[in-house]
Amino acid sequence: MKVIGLTGGTGSGKSVVSRFLKEMGAVIVDADLVSRQIVEVGKPAYEEIVAYFGKDILQEDGTIFRKKLGEIVFHDEAKLAFLNRCTHTYIVAEMKAQIEQAKAEGTASCIVLDAPLLFEVGLEKFCDAVWVVYADAEVRAQRVMERDGVSHELAMARIANQKSWEEYKALSDVVLDNSGDLAHLQEQLALAWKTLQE
Repeated sequence: MKVIGLTGGTGSGKSVVSRFLKEMGAVIVDADLVSRQIVEVGKPAYEEIVAYFGKDILQEDGTIFRKKLGEIVFHDEAKLAFLNRCTHTYIVAEMKAQIEQAKAEGTASCIVLDAPLLFEVGLEKFCDAVWVVYADAEVRAQRVMERDGVSHELAMARIANQKSWEEYKALSDVVLDNSGDLAHLQEQLALAWKTLQE
């Protein structure tokens, strides 16, 4: 069973591609979902984070207040490095377990690792191919503004903070251009899917 790494910058439309692939029979292993699950109360990553940052980062119900934690690490590189090291270890372990489970079940056409930080956490080593979703920076900015209700300036800052398009392109096997309409994206997807099945 083939494993596809699916990545792309914020606003590129990766989740749209992920949805289409799910409809085509792929099992989606979602890194964003996993990253939320590993920091739930009582999980090992949760315990490590609370031990390091203290109980000030907790909400009344004991869950981690993500916004507060984000503000702390935004201003402190050493703390950000710890948080990344801690969470990335558990994200990779959980995603690996989900890949193995999907392979054991054997019912899917392929497995898709939907991961914005695919290369940063080293998930590409589990993939047979890496697909990157591309969209023009201005198109991405508009999508981020609509999705998150942020200013154009903040949207562009988020985009600038991620890998450059050249970096993504150099590391990927398939490029899906999502600057246009959905029909154009679906055509490219169908072709990439056909190639994968062959």
